[in-house]
Amino acid sequence: MRASLAQLEAFYWIARLGSFHAAARLLHVTQPTVSARIAELEKLLGARLFHRDRQHAALTARGRGMVSPVDRMLKLSDDIAQHSPSNRTLRGLLRLGAVESVALLALPNLLPRFIANYPDLKVELTLDVSSGLSRKLNAGELDVAILTDPQVNDTISVEPVGRIELDWMASDRLKLPKREIRPRDLQSLPIFTMPNPSTIFQSMDRWFSQADVEPEHVSICNSLALMARLIVEGQGVAVLPTALMRAEIESGHIRVLKCKAPVTPGTMAIGYSGPAYRYRVLIRMITKALHESRLMEAL
Repeated sequence: MRASLAQLEAFYWIARLGSFHAAARLLHVTQPTVSARIAELEKLLGARLFHRDRQHAALTARGRGMVSPVDRMLKLSDDIAQHSPSNRTLRGLLRLGAVESVALLALPNLLPRFIANYPDLKVELTLDVSSGLSRKLNAGELDVAILTDPQVNDTISVEPVGRIELDWMASDRLKLPKREIRPRDLQSLPIFTMPNPSTIFQSMDRWFSQADVEPEHVSICNSLALMARLIVEGQGVAVLPTALMRAEIESGHIRVLKCKAPVTPGTMAIGYSGPAYRYRVLIRMITKALHESRLMEAL
């Protein structure tokens, strides 16, 4: 009798996460199910694989020797599943996180595709800044997140999918010079930005720091939509995703400031926990929707 893929997955994620509970949560099964799979695998092998207490699971010597070959087997399984045109392995609850720009431009077209391709899937959506989504991924509170410049631990897989252009933007009501803008031109103006360490905050801060200039009036806002409204009303300036503001730019409500030093772009990525083959088709769907939304450019 051979070990099943489900048993090997349970072993791999307990070894990686250090607990039966965390592995069960990641695999979307109950903890007794994970325990049963390990018990079956240990009986099949005739050896204990974990030392267990109420909170943690530590590998035995036999278990440590299995990690590398099981990792290779699961990666091979991922490769095989990737070639399946009808991979419908996702069912139950998908805890999906996204930054606000993705929610505004891509999710309206993406969510109906989830429903069509995964009829047994229920999506629980969380909107947050990238730093918040990174924390939730690391804590096991999200299965998949669409975010910029993720800061995640080694239990999370990350696939960069595109580059987000960022620019300084302002209303003509502020009467800024038409020439190239330098940091000192904006130093005394009200500046709106996302919370640190968001990509937008870091790009704004780096732009000033490179010129050794300290902005005098920085206000934190966790809503891109509100920031955009404040900029349109002439209340200040902000670094914003260029694609998100396309309509306001084309209508003349705001303009992109020509800067002597460019603003550092962000990297859009998809982070996920769990076996890669489960999310392969879903990741392709997300990537396609992001490109269709024109939110990002190819890397």
